[in-house]
Amino acid sequence: MYAEESVTDLCRPEKKIKPTLTMSAIANDLGWVQTNENRCGGYYLEAPFVDASYLVNNDQIKITGNQGNFSLHSTSALENVTISKEGQQIITNTAYVYRDPQTEDYSSADLIGNVILREPNSLILASCGHLNLKSNERSLKDILYRTAVYSTVSNKPSQLTLVELQQEHKVYQLSAWGKADTFYQEQPRIFEFKGATYSTCPPLLSTWQVKAEHIELNKETGRGVAKHAKLYVKGVPVLYAPYLNFPIDSRRQTGFLWPTIGSSSVSGPSFTVPYYLNLAPNYDDTITPAVLTKRGVQINNLFRYLAPHPYSNGQIQITLLPNDQLFRNFKDTQEEEFQFTKNPVTLSELHRLENASTTRAAIYWNDKTYFNEHWSADADYNFVSDDYYLKDFSNGLNQITPNQLLQQGDLYYKGKYWNFTGRIQAYQTLHPIEENNFFNQYIRLPQLLLDGDFPDEKRGFNYSIINELTRFDIAKNPGNLNPRNLSSQPIGVRMHTQPGINYPIYRPAYFIDPRLQFALSQYEVTNVLDDNSTHPDRALPIFDIHGGLFFDRNASLFRHAFRQTLEPQFYYTYVPFRNQDEIPIFDTTVNTLTYDQLFTYNRFSGIDRIGDANQLSLGIATRLFDEQSGFQKASAGIGQILYFANRRVTLCESGAVCSDYPDSPENTSRQSPISGVLTYNLTPEWSASANTIWNTESDQLDNQTVTIQYADARQRIVSLNYTYVRNADKLLSQNSANNLSQTDFSFSWPLTRDISTIGRWTEDWNHTRFHNLLYGLQYDTCCWAIRIVTGRTFDSLVNDTYQYNSEFFIQFALKGLGSFGSGNPGRALNNSLIANEASFGQDY
Repeated sequence: MYAEESVTDLCRPEKKIKPTLTMSAIANDLGWVQTNENRCGGYYLEAPFVDASYLVNNDQIKITGNQGNFSLHSTSALENVTISKEGQQIITNTAYVYRDPQTEDYSSADLIGNVILREPNSLILASCGHLNLKSNERSLKDILYRTAVYSTVSNKPSQLTLVELQQEHKVYQLSAWGKADTFYQEQPRIFEFKGATYSTCPPLLSTWQVKAEHIELNKETGRGVAKHAKLYVKGVPVLYAPYLNFPIDSRRQTGFLWPTIGSSSVSGPSFTVPYYLNLAPNYDDTITPAVLTKRGVQINNLFRYLAPHPYSNGQIQITLLPNDQLFRNFKDTQEEEFQFTKNPVTLSELHRLENASTTRAAIYWNDKTYFNEHWSADADYNFVSDDYYLKDFSNGLNQITPNQLLQQGDLYYKGKYWNFTGRIQAYQTLHPIEENNFFNQYIRLPQLLLDGDFPDEKRGFNYSIINELTRFDIAKNPGNLNPRNLSSQPIGVRMHTQPGINYPIYRPAYFIDPRLQFALSQYEVTNVLDDNSTHPDRALPIFDIHGGLFFDRNASLFRHAFRQTLEPQFYYTYVPFRNQDEIPIFDTTVNTLTYDQLFTYNRFSGIDRIGDANQLSLGIATRLFDEQSGFQKASAGIGQILYFANRRVTLCESGAVCSDYPDSPENTSRQSPISGVLTYNLTPEWSASANTIWNTESDQLDNQTVTIQYADARQRIVSLNYTYVRNADKLLSQNSANNLSQTDFSFSWPLTRDISTIGRWTEDWNHTRFHNLLYGLQYDTCCWAIRIVTGRTFDSLVNDTYQYNSEFFIQFALKGLGSFGSGNPGRALNNSLIANEASFGQDY
């Protein structure tokens, strides 16, 4: 530390300029201007720098005074002094300026009375002090200070222009302020205080404050250190720390993060203390031990990385919970409940549960790599230790469908004409004993895709080709359960090629695009019934023609000028029937009918089935554009398929196995349900959309989704979604009324400048029960924030009883010091609930 002897005598108590200050006087001295422009209710106003050119030139120093004794060879006593040098400016009533006896250069100065030390975005007021003009070391007594933290603008004067230094400046960014007995500065951008306070609240409203024997603010590292610190909230001491290390900007630093406190019915009260490791600029690691009172101690490790050559980014998360006490009790309960069951599936799942370890674990790995402009790769791997992990924990794992965890790696090539994908794909299927049966999914080991596209060739023809080679395998389901009543599911290799040629004609008023394709497939299959071929194949021509017209006109709506389009279109498809019953179904289902699906040639997803077709799709769409801005006000479309023959290619033979069988109403009707789509942007804030499928045979809705949303620049968000799907709610299989009818209402709404509410309510109207009920209150000021969220979420159905998980979470952030309870608030907070989730506890 810098020696204090040179200023001790000059800073006697009776020479203090302002021994006591009111909060109003402190705010005035710091340059605080009270307004209603922002959340802080004001800003700090900085006056222009005098002789600013000396601040940006590190080699020059300028000392000015309007009276006193000036000496060229010894000590000078000056009044009303301004010293400008190397990014700082010091103003004082009186200064004794000393010269080096050998070089006669300025060496040091004692400062007495109303000392002001200024840097861009920083201000220190003192009674007196000492300045070493050679080393730039300085010490001041009886301090009042403020300095910007979380700076988005560099505080280095050498990076500020002379014009910026000479202008009045408003400081809106988060700033720390306080008082201190002594200030030291031995290195640029490192402030040290003794007997100091620290707060980032507005000076007229000091909600929290840290008092410490020693505080260091290091703007080079972006960290602050307080020794023997006490945290006061509203003047009440709430925390003591012998050593407190906290961030003063957004840079990553190794150290403990603030703990998280929460509670849920599946884990009990919990307490976590993350430790962050800033290992390198391009990778880091966070170790988070958590005490789950009902289960034990859980360790979560998150490793993130970023590589420049080849460019890749990703993260690996590993979670481990040894000896889960609650899971051990659950195993005992289930074994007792199902010990006399005769169901082979239940027995198999019970055996899986008995062999499950009480050490719970989960692994998640996601990676994206770009080798060059053509080659790239993705990886998405998810694994859990047992069938019940996802019921008890939420780790951000990639669940494609309920109880199906994706494990996939892809290699891509994208060229001018050719695109290639090499894929390895598997799923971990979970089989909880108390839930409906979930079937294992096929594994692709590997899948090779090669697509070619050659547009605008001679005479305007386009050529294309699709190639695939995939090997399928599958693990046995518990109890050997199989939806097609086979002792084991077929496995094998699928080879497929599909060349095509089309001749598109596009004109301003119309378009027409005839296309001819040939689908050639060959299978090598094992594990099939004796009367089924092990080498089924298929050869199919596919013809389709797509055409449409474009009309537009001037239109008026509510006395506002619009441009309206009318776009009728047709799509004819012909695919001859080929018996495909011997072809196994590896990855194919029936597509859900939508407006866009009207204009595709295959009603199946995947290529294990290519549906026979002799049909014509008719559709008409209209769009409404603002004449002046070009903003799309509304769009709508409606269409239907007319069938000229029954559909004979199906997924199964009878309705007892699946819903797509030859004599089903969907395959014998002469027309499809009517599909409609509508979007309407009432204002830039209000929007509505709807998708509807109306079954003309039964005169009732098959599917409907309606969404109404409000979102404005003030982060006021309201969303209401209604979904109806006939025969889609399989939660209660014995319930004949199994239509899915569900609403999802969510909002994030500021009540005042600092207070906002959040909530989400999803209701299953078919079974008259809520699915999720979450609500919370958030109070967010410019220096601190708190958010409380609680609610219940649907977990599972056990013995016809709905199981819910109750959660409570609290976050408390002190801006400029850190956050208490920061992090993911668990399963209760969904990304669709709060749009500004990432901004909580952050300055603006």
